[in-house]
Amino acid sequence: MAQKTRERILQKALLLFNEVGFIEVGVREIARELEISPGNLSYHFSKKEDILFALLKQFSEQNSKLYNEYFLAPPNNAQFLTLISRIFDCQYKFRGVYIGNQFVQAEIKNEDRFDYASIAAKRAASFKKIFEDLHLAGQISVTAEDISFLVAHITLFGRFWISEATLFNKSPDKAQVIKHYVSLLSKQLSLFATEKGTNSIDDFWSKSS
Repeated sequence: MAQKTRERILQKALLLFNEVGFIEVGVREIARELEISPGNLSYHFSKKEDILFALLKQFSEQNSKLYNEYFLAPPNNAQFLTLISRIFDCQYKFRGVYIGNQFVQAEIKNEDRFDYASIAAKRAASFKKIFEDLHLAGQISVTAEDISFLVAHITLFGRFWISEATLFNKSPDKAQVIKHYVSLLSKQLSLFATEKGTNSIDDFWSKSS
């Protein structure tokens, strides 16, 4: 029962954060929306920041699952673009947690609460392996310098695409914005793609349309 209540709190908090932003939502508002007392909510989360870090943990765990699933299949460009689509879908789901959230930007530097530096390094290493594997599989033709560029670019892109996508509308059409930003990365990937890799990209879009 306690675990179910905890999950309800996290789901409702995420919904409210997505709608109006983390700063604009208080614990009393979350409790009111759930029709529970503030005391009941504080039993599970003593303050709003604890809810935030629980959501960041969920976000990180869901992302890790996506990367793990990707590495189970043979590497190709279609698989890579599918991974990016799923990562963006996850970011969209948790957009209210970190978009314009100065508190998050300050707190993620605290390794005791959320070791963002370690997570970021792990993600960069994953992308490096992804591009190396795509090269070995004949999907892209790249040098070590190209791989460094691609990792840096996708890291930057991954951090900020959702901020641009929600600049004027906190809840844009998910399918439309994800397709748009994946298409931008797809065009960049095509610059390095072999004939085999280009066919794989085309296969991804034929199945996505």
